[in-house]
Amino acid sequence: MRFFKKSPFLLVVLLISSALLIQGCGDDNNRPTGPDYSNVPDAYSIQNPDTTYTKEGGVEIYVIEEGICPGGEEEFCTVTPRDQIGLRYTGRIFDGGTGEGEIFESTYVDTTNSSAIITNLTPNSTQQQPAQIEGFRRGLLGMKEGEKRVIVVPPSLGYDDSRPGVNGIDLRDETLRYDVELTGL
Repeated sequence: MRFFKKSPFLLVVLLISSALLIQGCGDDNNRPTGPDYSNVPDAYSIQNPDTTYTKEGGVEIYVIEEGICPGGEEEFCTVTPRDQIGLRYTGRIFDGGTGEGEIFESTYVDTTNSSAIITNLTPNSTQQQPAQIEGFRRGLLGMKEGEKRVIVVPPSLGYDDSRPGVNGIDLRDETLRYDVELTGL
């Protein structure tokens, strides 16, 4: 104690260091954990879709709810490569169809449910995730406003073995599932 009477500065440093050390040993509840997906709706059921088909490269499409074409002119109301679209989506690792696979990204993150705006669905565009995923891009083409669909992307058209994935989840060689709702065209 005599030492600290001569040097109160060291006593203060020791007390502050001890307090920080004790605080750091607490529970993990206050540590960052990544995106909050608690607002994500349940996965669409693919047991009885309106329509099912497979696109080039093995992209599986399950139309859960048909979209609409005001005026009936299909060529002007379906998604084409140059359109700007609004959509809500959730990406999961495909688990064989139950929809309970691990979520890796969603527009429903952190208690929001706003639509993502995606433009230029042409191949090799510099678009941010997920439009640069070739299978996701292919699965969006032909959608109508209000349509809900599940897009199942094989690894060769997903992250394959070239990119590590998103939000700290390794998606290489994984089959991906996207539940998508087209909110604007």
